[in-house]
Amino acid sequence: MDALSDFPFPVFVSTGGTERGRSVATRAAQAAQWLDQTVGMPTIPPLYVVNSNDWDAVATTPLYGMPHVDSDRVVVGQEPAAFWSTLTGVIAPVAGSDGLARLRQVYGEDLDLGGFADLLVCHELTHLAHGASWVEGAVGFWLKELAANLGLQGYVSEVEPQQLATLETVVEVVWAAPNEAWPIHDLARMKDSLTGDGSNYVWFEFGLQVLAKRLWDTAGAAALQTIITALRGPTLNFTQVLHMLADLDPSVAQTIQNWPNH
Repeated sequence: MDALSDFPFPVFVSTGGTERGRSVATRAAQAAQWLDQTVGMPTIPPLYVVNSNDWDAVATTPLYGMPHVDSDRVVVGQEPAAFWSTLTGVIAPVAGSDGLARLRQVYGEDLDLGGFADLLVCHELTHLAHGASWVEGAVGFWLKELAANLGLQGYVSEVEPQQLATLETVVEVVWAAPNEAWPIHDLARMKDSLTGDGSNYVWFEFGLQVLAKRLWDTAGAAALQTIITALRGPTLNFTQVLHMLADLDPSVAQTIQNWPNH
């Protein structure tokens, strides 16, 4: 594994992955700076951009290419992850002609989601902003994911707006399509959907990304600041979280309450 220099945090890449690693690290540095200005950030831990051979040595999840963060590392894949192809294979037949046309317009005929996946390091860095103050539980799990998606939405909107179509198109098409393809739908069971090929979990993330866009459009940085502040404090119950979201955007609170109906 090789170390890359000239970044504000340590960066390590699999041999032969220097170009890819620098691309990911450059965006991560921009996102960390934006997040620090918006909500404040701790010290950024080492970033690992690794291939499948090195994955098990640094990753804390067995599913190759699933980006994730811990207090001591941020890990992303160097190569395309199989679950993206699984997802497009499931969604293409049920997206409808209009949805499929939208996907092909943005991601090409082969529905290559690599550009979308490259944005997700911003999501992972936002997890560092809220920390781990809440006791693990169903509400805390999805609220932290909503916060991370909100950080991603805000970063792309303000720093890389040219990437908005790449971020939003697949999210909107998947969330609008029938959800029968995935066995787990209950938001309280989002963590359980991490099993299997990962596509069911991605469906949950996409639904929360739709809500993150709505929150950003309604309240902007104040929405991110409100949720991050809540996650840094005492644990809230489901009703309290709904009230917090309703103060930002009532339609988001209603969608959470009615999930997965929207």
